Amino acid sequence: MSNIDEFKKLYNFEFEEIKVDSFEEASEKYLAIYKDGKEKGYTPMFLTVDEYLLKTFEISMKDENTDNMIDIFNKNLEKAKNINPIELFNKFIEQNADSIKSNVNEDFTKNNYEINDSNKNNLKFLTIFNNEGNLKDNVILVKVPSTKPYEILAYFGMGSEGIATVKYWYEKYGAVPAAITYDEIEFYVERPVQTFEEARKLAIEQYAFCYGLLWECYDTLDELASAIYKNVQWYFWWS
Repeated sequence: MSNIDEFKKLYNFEFEEIKVDSFEEASEKYLAIYKDGKEKGYTPMFLTVDEYLLKTFEISMKDENTDNMIDIFNKNLEKAKNINPIELFNKFIEQNADSIKSNVNEDFTKNNYEINDSNKNNLKFLTIFNNEGNLKDNVILVKVPSTKPYEILAYFGMGSEGIATVKYWYEKYGAVPAAITYDEIEFYVERPVQTFEEARKLAIEQYAFCYGLLWECYDTLDELASAIYKNVQWYFWWS
């Protein structure tokens, strides 16, 4: 049985297998379907349905003693209602004060740091292409039946704290989960951060959400903040 057939056993969602030749074509397709989804009551997302993603679903169901991913969705979404993400961020800052301080330059401002804004208005879905720039196998564009984009990740196993955080970012920045693999998430951001000071605050929140952003993707919080600043796309990787 193919990976996509296995996915169909878990989810009764409408989807299409993607065949695109470029980053630009993928982005154009996503934005067109995202607009259609707003009108018709669904939210699209790229999924790379490989054996690792399917294994993640299997582990999640085993941990929750269920054979239905929707059970996990309902449980985590309900728990997320009682979680305050600001309290999560403050707790993280308190527990990681030394690490945060060592990765922030107090004299750092966008005026003394070279920031390249040239590509920040363009979506470029890195997660669905391989290192050679070719589309990966088994990439699908799922039409998730929800008008609340922060719910999408709950369908695919994200825990309650992560859901609460993504809801907060959606309400504040219009950050929509747009592509996932078993260990990556890319967001489309409708209202990007417009001040560098706000970008630095958001960088700490993203560090709390995905601890591996530093060292694996960025060397410092300042570098992460420069990537977030005015950018319509966010990237997370759990190595």
